[in-house]
Amino acid sequence: MWNRIKIFAAALFLLGTAFLPLALAVEEGGVAPKALVEKLREECRQILRMTYQSDEAFVRSGAIRAAGESLDPELIDLVVEGTLDFYPTTRQFALQALEKMSKDAALQAAKRLLDDSNIWVRSVALEMVAELGDRESLSTIRKQLDAPDRMVRLAAAYALFRLGEEKYYAHLVDALGAGDAVQRYQAISYLGQIGDEKSLQHLAALLESEEPDVVTNALKAIGEKADIVLLRPLIRLSLSPNASVRGRALLAMGYLPPVAVLKELKPFCNDADPVVRLSAALSLFRLNSEDCRRVFSDLLQSPDFGMRSMTARVLGETPLPNRAQLLKQVLNDPVTRVRTAAVRATGMMGGAAAFQLLLPMLNDPQAVIRAYAAGNLIRVMGEKHG
Repeated sequence: MWNRIKIFAAALFLLGTAFLPLALAVEEGGVAPKALVEKLREECRQILRMTYQSDEAFVRSGAIRAAGESLDPELIDLVVEGTLDFYPTTRQFALQALEKMSKDAALQAAKRLLDDSNIWVRSVALEMVAELGDRESLSTIRKQLDAPDRMVRLAAAYALFRLGEEKYYAHLVDALGAGDAVQRYQAISYLGQIGDEKSLQHLAALLESEEPDVVTNALKAIGEKADIVLLRPLIRLSLSPNASVRGRALLAMGYLPPVAVLKELKPFCNDADPVVRLSAALSLFRLNSEDCRRVFSDLLQSPDFGMRSMTARVLGETPLPNRAQLLKQVLNDPVTRVRTAAVRATGMMGGAAAFQLLLPMLNDPQAVIRAYAAGNLIRVMGEKHG
């Protein structure tokens, strides 16, 4: 199968000149011939379908996630197939992808996976039937309250609350004090997803915890819902010796009024920890400050490939004026994980620049990157051509 994929990639390379008029039209802001657009779209679909035939589980997972990112109705059948994969991560990615592509297909798959053997897949399925408002599954969800795994029981309580059974909210709050760390962090995440005033108050109370991981997860759950009431706690936490706490506090500060936090954020552009510097740069950008922007380009040259990958990923949601040039830099990174993050971020960026950058990535030596390039090209082409 790997040889078939390599042969297909080589054929795409030879066909590259066939798409030159399309690339030029996009670059010049014109309208490419519809037939050529559809030809490339179909080539990308074939890449995704062939990549999913890989014997490597992580490659199949990537192909399914990439198909979801394409938002292409023609690939719904492929993603549904992914919900039947023997590898649980693939099933989870497929379920999450379907939610973006087709609510009906997502609900049908989620109901089927309510009895999945993997607790994470089952938990995602429980969340999804609740988010999609499927009250027909109430009796099935209630049975999960007796599941042997606490994670599944908690997911069932969350689902029941979301479907209107308010008494189960207490289960989420009680789990905040549970001894099991994973269960506590999942409860924190659920309260963040609920996001009402009562839930945010519970999360704010956790900022007083002496456990850095609890504080970090609470800050993550609060996220963009942070308000001025949290200013003093956030300033205090920004001075924490724990870098994860500092970084999350700075990210939350990026959602407060600029006049209250700009002065507090700027010194962290020179923090010893690169993740903290990136957090400060992101918040300052959100607040329309010109400070700290060099952090993005500096971190893309970090010797730590994890930092290069993280920085590339956040660029997908950070419309810097030079974003396309920055992403172009890491699309040639020697590390697969970094190129993967860069391809996905380029797709999120969208537009003519994204098309120009993604097209050559169909010839990347790694199958999973070709899949992400294909999925994101389909989405980018859909922006103008439907």
